[in-house]
Amino acid sequence: MDSKFFPQKTQFSAARASDRPSWLPPTNARLLAFLPTRQRFPLMGLAFSASLKPIELTMGAADGVVGWGDGPLNRLARLYARLLRLPFWAVEGGFLQSAGLGAASPVSIVADDLGIHFSARQPSRLEALLQNTQSDADIQRARDLRQWIVRERLSQDDHLREGTVSLRRSRRRRILLVDEVVGDRAVDSAGADAGTFARMWSTALAERNTDLIVKCHPEVVASRARGFLQPLARTAGVQFVDRPISAQSLLDQVDEVWTVSSPLGLEALLREIPVVTFAMPAYAGWGLTADRAEGAVATAARSRRGRHVSIDEFADAALLQYSRYVDPVSRSPITAEQAVERLLAWRSRARSLSGRYLCVNFSLHKRAVMRRYLTSPRSQIRFVTNPTAAEIQNADTIVLWGNASPPEDHIMRKQGKRLPIIRVEDGFIRSSGLGSSLVPPSSLCFDDQGIYFDASAPSQLETILNKTVFDEALLARAQRLRQAIVSMGITKYNLPPQPAPDYRDLAKGRTIVLVAGQVPNDASLRFGKARHPSDVELLKAIRRARPKAFIIYKQHPDLLAKAVGRHPPPSPPPQAADLVIGNVDLDNLLGVVDEVHVATSQIGFEALLREKEVWCHGLPFYAGWGLTHDTVVSLRRKRMLTLDALVAGTLILYPRYWSNITDLPCEAEDIVAELYRARQGMAPNPSRRRWLAQAIHMIEARKS
Repeated sequence: MDSKFFPQKTQFSAARASDRPSWLPPTNARLLAFLPTRQRFPLMGLAFSASLKPIELTMGAADGVVGWGDGPLNRLARLYARLLRLPFWAVEGGFLQSAGLGAASPVSIVADDLGIHFSARQPSRLEALLQNTQSDADIQRARDLRQWIVRERLSQDDHLREGTVSLRRSRRRRILLVDEVVGDRAVDSAGADAGTFARMWSTALAERNTDLIVKCHPEVVASRARGFLQPLARTAGVQFVDRPISAQSLLDQVDEVWTVSSPLGLEALLREIPVVTFAMPAYAGWGLTADRAEGAVATAARSRRGRHVSIDEFADAALLQYSRYVDPVSRSPITAEQAVERLLAWRSRARSLSGRYLCVNFSLHKRAVMRRYLTSPRSQIRFVTNPTAAEIQNADTIVLWGNASPPEDHIMRKQGKRLPIIRVEDGFIRSSGLGSSLVPPSSLCFDDQGIYFDASAPSQLETILNKTVFDEALLARAQRLRQAIVSMGITKYNLPPQPAPDYRDLAKGRTIVLVAGQVPNDASLRFGKARHPSDVELLKAIRRARPKAFIIYKQHPDLLAKAVGRHPPPSPPPQAADLVIGNVDLDNLLGVVDEVHVATSQIGFEALLREKEVWCHGLPFYAGWGLTHDTVVSLRRKRMLTLDALVAGTLILYPRYWSNITDLPCEAEDIVAELYRARQGMAPNPSRRRWLAQAIHMIEARKS
């Protein structure tokens, strides 16, 4: 990923994503794979800088074959490679993953030319890496990464809720026994079976002065699978955790973790919690765990894993050397640290969405959009037009568009309290096209206090700008974002520009003043305390204040769009404006003007990004912070902000972003890059399949 676009919230961003180990497929290799492998890892080619071709259809030359995991299809792919005398790599998801967040593909992937890391039945490339001594610099980076993962409590079950697990009070040693799914191939690959779990169970029962806690697997909790320990764990005195709770919440309260082959054992090791293993997962046999595995597979694996390593050496080999990382949003290789950033952002979004959302009076084309932004493993969404009291009582939050009126107050109360309301509005970097043309937004603002354009009441954006302590890292990120927006010419709508005159030539040395037009009766005018009732009155006032200036009046694009094929919008009197323009290149226009005058238009904010002088004749969200010349004063906005602090609050902390190309939640930097690539013709247009999916969502919404 180009570092210009990525948030870079941490010190790790300088780490290189381009270091290429020798065992990986060569750059630009032509690799063959079966359909299930290609579907499971759609970004595999990008992760390895290779092209992926179907085994089923390809008869030409190839540089190698890849197969998923170590199951039957992998063995068939390996046989195919042997018959054609081609190199073979087993591929699998890497160690940094997060389930349940709606990601289209893993952020980490491994390619193993010897075996695969979770199988102890043959050597793997991870084993070979751990046999080598690592440099101090690599170990320090691995230590920093491990400590960061632990500090952020990053886990593969991040979609599950964190909370206090009610364990009985005890001074005895608490042992967490990790159950696994019957039929999981990883159990067999680690040299284990049902008898292994029975042996772990009987060994644990024989331990003295202990409290035993059994953690049920999430798939078993969801009744989608059976667990090995599930039938045994009802034994008297054993505590059975069979509700969907984050593993990190359990690790907080136990002294040891006993497992057969679960990834939870590695998460415990990262936290330096003692781990006992009864099979040979990838992290066993290196002196990190107390190994009680038995059988031929365990004996062979132990003989190969003779070296003792530290947990940071293991993290270096597993997370930094063995794994490759690719970002599903930008579809570019990234570092392990950037993968963590992406996973943390997705987790934050998922955890912010919970409960039952009742969306009131949303038009059909907005319903599919709202499903995108509000869907999470812990949320439910319903759409209604005229909600009944029963429907409201069955909701946790009411969602309204803009400044729409809420349902009547007497049906908005639940258990004596008024139901919370979230208001939604387009974000400030919206799309390549107008909302009136039904172009889906790349950003939305969700506000539980008010809405940003309503200056008559507080909003969440106003609270953010009033109270946030903007640290150096956030301000540096905001500065990079602002510079990217300006250098790439990104604005709110990013419309195809019409031909524009030479403004300087027309002005003939006079000061150039831009006046931004707005839609009559627009909510931002009605609630933004605009001093003038219309664009014409605003133009007249500015002409009086700047009698010698060259005044350019820019008509609002929504008015121009509605006027296509009809009568054009009315022009102001000739004496009020020297030039009337439409959908010209706004970035070019802002580059030549000397002053910008607005009532509440976002053009004023875009002018601020380009460090232009801005006069506000109303109270838009960016006024009142010491950055604009204000004719309306807000008593609530008493704080003086830097431009980068305003950008941080307005573009980073307040909106939510969604990629219309990859259909994934993302960050402001991703949208800037996406819009820029689309303008340059480097990104595909939204596919027909995605538009069909939206149409299906609309049909479903109509039924609801």
